[in-house]
Amino acid sequence: MKTRWRGGWLLIAFLLASPVWAQDAHYWTRQFGNRAWLLGGALLGDPADISAVYYNPGALVLVSNLELELTGNVFEYSRLALVNGLGPGRDLTTSRFDALPAFIAGPLRFKWLGRARMGYALLTRQGFETLLTRRDDFSGSNLLGVQGLEQLSSDVRLEHGVKELWAGVSWAYPLSKTLGVGITPFLAGRQQHGDFLAISQGSGADGGSVLAAVNRDYRVQHLRLLAKVGVCYQRERWALGLTVTTPGLGLLGKGEVGLERALSQQGLPIQGPARISDFQSSVRARFQSPLSVGLGGNVLLGGTTLHAAVEVFARVPVFRLLDSDPIPVEGPERVLDSDIFYGSEPVVNTALGVEHRVGDRLRIFLSVHTDFSAAIKLPNTSTLLATSDLYHVATGLHFPVRTTRVTVGTDLGWGRQSTQRFSELLALTGLPPPSETQRLHVFHATLIVGITLGLGRNTEDTSARSDSEAELP
Repeated sequence: MKTRWRGGWLLIAFLLASPVWAQDAHYWTRQFGNRAWLLGGALLGDPADISAVYYNPGALVLVSNLELELTGNVFEYSRLALVNGLGPGRDLTTSRFDALPAFIAGPLRFKWLGRARMGYALLTRQGFETLLTRRDDFSGSNLLGVQGLEQLSSDVRLEHGVKELWAGVSWAYPLSKTLGVGITPFLAGRQQHGDFLAISQGSGADGGSVLAAVNRDYRVQHLRLLAKVGVCYQRERWALGLTVTTPGLGLLGKGEVGLERALSQQGLPIQGPARISDFQSSVRARFQSPLSVGLGGNVLLGGTTLHAAVEVFARVPVFRLLDSDPIPVEGPERVLDSDIFYGSEPVVNTALGVEHRVGDRLRIFLSVHTDFSAAIKLPNTSTLLATSDLYHVATGLHFPVRTTRVTVGTDLGWGRQSTQRFSELLALTGLPPPSETQRLHVFHATLIVGITLGLGRNTEDTSARSDSEAELP
């Protein structure tokens, strides 16, 4: 196979000196609670269960019966495809099957609370791993414009992951039989990493050889404090809720970043950049999450409840996620910047859900919601995998089994977008992309199986509002 690549001293091993971000700019990819998954998170007006700890703390005091809730089995299949990423008819794809951590929430009962109520929640707010690999073998004459280079093999591995755990305790108080206010302070722990490794080996007819490699990785650990404040007003057949999520207040943050690159050649006219071997530990790390405001409500029409919600997320100005020391190098580069940046644009997400009663025991759910990306193009990074807006459809059932209630359902999410980021990435190597723009396809399929355990004095199903107002403590 003969190549048509022109010029460029750079082998694919010098592909990149910056990480690629995955879907770290989506706020509504996951839901927290059994009914919440099936209603697309449209629970800001009347959560009607313990998920109020997350969705609207003000509603916690208006729920007639608080119970322990476990979203114990959530299985997710995700697939990302870069159409024609390896050339015409050859897609660059990555897929993954995960068992997502459980959402656990329940009431806290103390005699001294009086009319107030408390609850707790443990949840995984963010959690994903993306792995992208590419291998190419080429033969021809004067590959990459290098005189005498006839054989070339290149391996690229790109991995990125984020895991963010939230732990919160709610306090809510009834201002009247229909109006509640509450707050849930959350402690959020974040772990994030990015790894890039590329190796290229080549040979020539006269015994010349070349080996080029680059390895860059970073790790972040960060702890911050934030809070959700909620107000909820409920009538017999309708409800409204307003929530505010504060920006995070950083408590602790540290990280590490490393960069290595090397070029070894014999008998080939290749001149590469200076060798680098730099590793920095205990680097200062920061993370900022956005201010958001949510508004939602529902209305009961016969045996059907309609739910709706909208949440507005503010912009996060670009900042240094990792603030590392400059790397001095020889040659024209002089200094390399190994800082990692983060930031996001403002975004608005909406959800619509339908909850239908079939008799006294069965509930059927159907919902749609958006999961728009807040990604921006950042200095020293590429947001190749982070820019697709996603759309979700969820459906499922909620039914009793003895003293518990079981939720079974599925959530499907997808997105498509034209992007030039892959072309820009390959341009850094001196290699031409298959085309100037590519289509990026994202698909998620989630299976939800959860249970709700009755812990209160009333085991009646409260998953939809009854014709009477919620009972106060």
